[in-house]
Amino acid sequence: MSIQVTYRRLPQSELDRLENDPKQAMEYLFSIPGFDLKEISQMLADPATMQANAAKMMAALQDKQADPNRVDLEKDWHALHFLLTGDATLNPEHHPNDPLHNLVMGGKSTSLEASYGPVRRFDHDDIRQIVAALETISVDELRARFSPEAFNAAEIYPRPRPGGWDLNEMEGVFLYDIDSLQSIAQQSLALRRQQLTAGAEIIAEHVVDFSSWFTSAREGGERAHDLHGSSLRVSES
Repeated sequence: MSIQVTYRRLPQSELDRLENDPKQAMEYLFSIPGFDLKEISQMLADPATMQANAAKMMAALQDKQADPNRVDLEKDWHALHFLLTGDATLNPEHHPNDPLHNLVMGGKSTSLEASYGPVRRFDHDDIRQIVAALETISVDELRARFSPEAFNAAEIYPRPRPGGWDLNEMEGVFLYDIDSLQSIAQQSLALRRQQLTAGAEIIAEHVVDFSSWFTSAREGGERAHDLHGSSLRVSES
């Protein structure tokens, strides 16, 4: 089992619809493009069927990663939170006027439930604060903050094995996560300014890895794209 975090931007009307339709909310959270939940359940029960659909599944996962309305932190969320805040505790609580904490651990609860608590949302002011805070932080500054000894002593999730944290483990955070989060937050803020009534949302999904098969199937240097079962955070842009 593993925990991953995904941010998703969607219209307020879509969030309202999902909150009023739990079945559609489950499809939105757990399905993969081209596969519905029933198909995924069948594949989980039959390794041969899963293996037969491996190529299609990999293509669907790659398409999902290319979606401009989502950012997948995967398992990097705790590492990013520790770099940004110095806080190793796992305290999913919204802190007013603390955007760097809220980026990973904050957000206001919605009625949607998932494996690790409720879906959470950021409202327009939260996103404005997050954008402003991220704009002050550079990749070079984050690299300077990284200490393998501190990460290992704090037992930062997911505690890579063997050997623990090292610079190679952090490259995805430095090269992808910060830039992608800055981009989706800035786009949400700009969209909000253009559409004063319709607003946009970012949903952060905490999902439970549904199969170790995906990890083993994606060998060859690719970053893991484990699918999760979920608890969400949402934010209004």
